[in-house]
Amino acid sequence: MSLSFTSPFSPFSSLPSFSRAAAVAAGAVLLTVSQAATAAHAADEGFDQVTVESGTITHDGALTLSGSYRCLSTGSDSVRVAASIERGENVWYGMDSIPASCDGSWHQWTSTKGTEPGTYRPGPVRVKTSLVEFRRSGFIPLPTVHAEQVQEVVLTEA
Repeated sequence: MSLSFTSPFSPFSSLPSFSRAAAVAAGAVLLTVSQAATAAHAADEGFDQVTVESGTITHDGALTLSGSYRCLSTGSDSVRVAASIERGENVWYGMDSIPASCDGSWHQWTSTKGTEPGTYRPGPVRVKTSLVEFRRSGFIPLPTVHAEQVQEVVLTEA
């Protein structure tokens, strides 16, 4: 005596085509939800980061700072990389901010701004870098800092 068994539940084969499409769509929704949950978890663990890695000063006062950053999408395009260099004790000189690409990958940033010749000289300086998002609150966009770091950089002569 021999027994044979054929499963009536072979994956998707017995489903009508609209049911297969619904199953595929449900899978895509679950994948999207799990990716969003992973992104939210990464943001909670300090995923957004910004650093400054180098700085140069020219004889005519052009100051350039460079570094790297990574951030996750917040649903808006208003995240910027901002940098400031210490001019005196707790007096900061702001550089021009640049738009950030928040796709989870590391990116390089560079900002150059003119200063008065002689204001900065080659040597160690403190630099504050930030990832800032401007969110609307009524009529006024308010800054939300995603990451911030103060670190020492050695300015070199360019």
